[in-house]
Amino acid sequence: MMGMKKARLSAVALGVALGVMCGVVMLVVGLAATQGVFGADMVARWATQFPGVDVSIKGSVIAGAWGFLKGFFSGLVLAWIYNLCLCCCSKGHCSCCKSTCGTCTCNCNTEKK
Repeated sequence: MMGMKKARLSAVALGVALGVMCGVVMLVVGLAATQGVFGADMVARWATQFPGVDVSIKGSVIAGAWGFLKGFFSGLVLAWIYNLCLCCCSKGHCSCCKSTCGTCTCNCNTEKK
């Protein structure tokens, strides 16, 4: 495990990926509720949290947009936290601030044993 290189996540890419997934799921559930297949109770709950969401085609599109926004910002925060956790010194170079460990300001200067 010591020889493995740590890879950072692209916050925007993860945000877009989660945003598209969440938006499509909310759109599909909204459209299914419009057709009476399933999801009417879920859309009713979403309507209390997201303005404009209801059991209609327009409400389903609005739910998809809210889903994209929710997924995008969730992915953004998730990647930011992940990258923050990667902040550690290895071989005299700090991976989080691209400087030497002696001049690093991110409090990752830990002594190796």
